Amino acid sequence: MKIIITIIYQYLLIFTCLLFTFNAFSFENYNLNDIDPSENEVIENMYKPLKVTGDAIPWDLFNKTKEIEDCTIDKDGYDYCLIKPLYDSGIKKLNDTTVTVMGFMFPLEQSEKQKKFLLGPYPLGCPFHYHVGPSQVIEISSTEPIDFSFDPITITGKLKVNYNKETGTFYYLERKKS
Repeated sequence: MKIIITIIYQYLLIFTCLLFTFNAFSFENYNLNDIDPSENEVIENMYKPLKVTGDAIPWDLFNKTKEIEDCTIDKDGYDYCLIKPLYDSGIKKLNDTTVTVMGFMFPLEQSEKQKKFLLGPYPLGCPFHYHVGPSQVIEISSTEPIDFSFDPITITGKLKVNYNKETGTFYYLERKKS
């Protein structure tokens, strides 16, 4: 019986060595430059921000705000990092003015009508986290509830260009009753 177990172990060892020799467990590297040019255009178009219409502020203006990582070590010796804004002069000029924004809703409550939600240039991809940086998100507060929509919405209100250290929010828009 010992001889049979030894032979089985030897075959398994040889088989495992052969798998690694022939790169059976290797990982293939992907390079976007190897993709067919027509496919590459599709990939690039998937990640462009929403093109706004009318008098809505283009998302490129919000994106000019630089996101600066500020890391410190807390009293317990743990790293503590924040993303802080370095606002562009163009967006600073819009502080405390009435503006129109257009984007996709990211609800903060489980309801068909929303009074407080996030707005961004990309459709909702994950129900738990909006996968963009804080320069691409506006926190919307509305006195009047707005119906949730997967389609882009347009909202007019007073823009606040104000960094909130606690939430990491760079921009706020207050919509009053219309």
